[in-house]
Amino acid sequence: MHESIQAIATFDRFARFYDDDYRNYDDDIAAIAMLAEECDGPILELGCGTGRVLLPLAAAGHRVTGVDISPALLARAAAKLNQQGLASGAQLVEADLRTCDLPQKEFAFAFCTSNTLMHFTTAAEQTAVLRNAARHLRPGGRLLVDLFNPDLPRLFAVDGLMELADRWQDVQTGAEVLKWSVRTLDLAEQRQETLFIYEEIFADGCTQRTACPFTLRFLWRSEAELMLQLAGLLVEEVWGDFEGAPYAGDSEHLILIAIKPEA
Repeated sequence: MHESIQAIATFDRFARFYDDDYRNYDDDIAAIAMLAEECDGPILELGCGTGRVLLPLAAAGHRVTGVDISPALLARAAAKLNQQGLASGAQLVEADLRTCDLPQKEFAFAFCTSNTLMHFTTAAEQTAVLRNAARHLRPGGRLLVDLFNPDLPRLFAVDGLMELADRWQDVQTGAEVLKWSVRTLDLAEQRQETLFIYEEIFADGCTQRTACPFTLRFLWRSEAELMLQLAGLLVEEVWGDFEGAPYAGDSEHLILIAIKPEA
């Protein structure tokens, strides 16, 4: 319970920066939309955030349910759905991905993108998320899981560095926002302790900093495949990017697509 409360606090702090932070990222949307069309049925997003992927799916006419633990992220998603007239085609649920129990248990397609699974910091917790996802799929339903590839040279290269990761202008406040990133590697535990610091510089010279610390537990390919098998799913494909390229050691992503066997 304590971990859940801590996660809510972290993601609530992150909420007002989320859309600007991801403003230039849409690499996953086309592939997820393609799989959604192929599966032809209700869709479940595990960790929907502010609706970055959920909204275009709803706009395309899909019935989408988004689950997230952060009320602040969900509030922003709800506001955008209302603004775009899409609220009738989407349902938002505030819940823990490990334990949520939705009335709908016949989803055709579920997805967990943008490293969301890695915010669960033990193998047991990650497996619990996958088992719960499988429980909500219909037989023949598919699950996509998007992780970053644990490329060791890259992980060691950023270990302990403070980097200016991004900067933008906040259109609402007029502040210039600098995003600082610090990552610390714990190879034995397969964890990367991450700290994002959002530094806002206002027109009058005042500054404000918001710290968002979190932990990511990365997975190796064979480990991820075994977890999916333990969850009762069969791995169909493993991609290295959202163009569907085969996974390789230097891939940017580790993307797994698994199916729930027919009864």
